[in-house]
Amino acid sequence: MSLQDIASLGKMLAQFLAIFADCFHGVKGRRLFAAYVRGLLSELQRKNVEAIALKQGIAPRTLQRFLESIKWDHDEVLQRCRNVIVREQADPQAIGVIDETGTAKAGKETVGVKRQYNGNRGKVENAVVNVALSFATATFQCLIAARTYLPEDWANDTARRKKLMSLTRPSF
Repeated sequence: MSLQDIASLGKMLAQFLAIFADCFHGVKGRRLFAAYVRGLLSELQRKNVEAIALKQGIAPRTLQRFLESIKWDHDEVLQRCRNVIVREQADPQAIGVIDETGTAKAGKETVGVKRQYNGNRGKVENAVVNVALSFATATFQCLIAARTYLPEDWANDTARRKKLMSLTRPSF
């Protein structure tokens, strides 16, 4: 979508985003959320934080900080998305689609990285594997949940997890 297309959504997009407003703390959080969504809807070839921020007239570091540290209720946002999907895409023929996606990674600091099978490249290499669940009908598909697969050594290494992610002890 072009910025003109997104702007033409105007009131409808604002009403949709209002569903999630109280999941974000403060006006700034809500404003950055809206800018991020507009960026994801845009015609940008690469939808990374820097490109989205610049397209929306925001300093890239501000948007990065929003995604990293501004408090928002991630689980509630996902639940509200699911509620919209159920309400607007109800179909008795709908199915759930589970898929894993490997992403090649260099280094050891990315959460879940390990020498493991990367299905995207068909080989064992340093990679992160994500498992996703999508809701699909004949005319609609939407990601409704995703998790990074944590290899056993990540799940059992409390110090590494404490440094790079959650303090909880996940299972692998």
